[in-house]
Amino acid sequence: MVLNVLNRQSKVMAQRVKGEGMAHPRERWTGSEVDRRQFLLRAAGTAVALPSLAAIMQACSNPRDTGAATTSDPAGKGGLWESGWPYPLARQDKPVTWNIFPDNPAIASNLQPEKNATLEIYNWADYLWPKIANDFGAKYDCKVNVTTFNNMDEALAKMRTGQLTFDIFFPTIDILGKLISTKLLQPLNHDYVPNLPANAWDTYQNPFYDQEWKYTVPYVLYTTGIGYRRDVVSDEQIRSMSNPYDIFYDPKYKGQVGIYDEYRDAISMTLLRKGITDLNTTDPATIAQAGTDLIDLLNINNVRTSINGAYVGLPKGQYQIHQAWSGDMTAAWFYVPKATMANYETLGYWYPKDRAGAINNDCIAIPSASKNPVLAHLFIDYMLDYKNAMDNFSWVGYQVPQKQADPATLTTTKSVQGEPYVFPWMIDAVVQESDFKTGFLELELTPQVDALWHDAWSKFQSG
Repeated sequence: MVLNVLNRQSKVMAQRVKGEGMAHPRERWTGSEVDRRQFLLRAAGTAVALPSLAAIMQACSNPRDTGAATTSDPAGKGGLWESGWPYPLARQDKPVTWNIFPDNPAIASNLQPEKNATLEIYNWADYLWPKIANDFGAKYDCKVNVTTFNNMDEALAKMRTGQLTFDIFFPTIDILGKLISTKLLQPLNHDYVPNLPANAWDTYQNPFYDQEWKYTVPYVLYTTGIGYRRDVVSDEQIRSMSNPYDIFYDPKYKGQVGIYDEYRDAISMTLLRKGITDLNTTDPATIAQAGTDLIDLLNINNVRTSINGAYVGLPKGQYQIHQAWSGDMTAAWFYVPKATMANYETLGYWYPKDRAGAINNDCIAIPSASKNPVLAHLFIDYMLDYKNAMDNFSWVGYQVPQKQADPATLTTTKSVQGEPYVFPWMIDAVVQESDFKTGFLELELTPQVDALWHDAWSKFQSG
């Protein structure tokens, strides 16, 4: 079957690993398309999803009246309800159980896959191994078409207006309220997705943001910590620090320190450095102080913000310290100047020993406008198959929550790319299921609170 990727980045270069095979997705071109990480890193100052939020919410009746979410809460609301906000905000200690709308039901069981179909996938650029999609098409005798989006606001707008219709969508958990309340997602029929209860971590059998996984299944997960050059900073040095976040402020590394060009991640780092674990704080004074701490970082170390400093800049020696997502660092070895183990060993990743740091995951869902919902369910189940999930992990660099993938073996088992999924000295980058009990997630904010975060970020940007 043919995989059509509507993205010029699909023209891959020769892979660096052993000089052959398919190029890694991070071999980016320099045109206008933006991959998942690049979008997140450029999101600062754009108030992502806010420009179209009013239009989106105009189409949304109040879920307090329609029953968009319920829990065992006596008030029947669930989640965190903010004044004037029409749906609950999911929090780890305030889970949300979304209702199924009568006019947006799940498909029936025991249906046959659609014939002569093209499965339309809507995803961030290079966030799915084309081989996996091609193999699915061959198995189910269908075409697979991948369309990419640059940011979630664009994705929401196109889905809402019906400019394009899709069968598979990859949302972040902080927009599920918008998607479900406006009926842009259809509920899942679990009969078609046996691989989720069979293969996925128990955490994702009943995630707090979508209790009973009524609308989503997990895709990949990651932590946010510190990437560093091991030939400059030893593992022992950073791990022995009483507060490793202080390394961003050490003038010894002036001019060689980077943070993500993304307001939530950058501000969250300064919050964690001060021991503040509410990465969704609504307190104006706390947010303002976090912004001031960023300005201090600019004054002390002339910190640089970047879109690729972790997975490209560190391997190339452009940075010595950089804020990093675990998935970026597990794949950063693709970018070393020369593919040698000595070069791979220059890359390190730190995450708190008590696993109390920033963590998150992305999802897979089916849009309500799907023309091929049976195939869509089968694709979701296909992506939850152990082999398919692990092969995809080896290509995108981001871990999958598979029961069979013992975290202890990820540093010793070679992937189809020829190296371990995670190099053994980068053990901190391996995500544990228990991390979702000890870690802290950046979740949806109301526009009023989000504006406070953006204000703090804007002051940092202006110096």
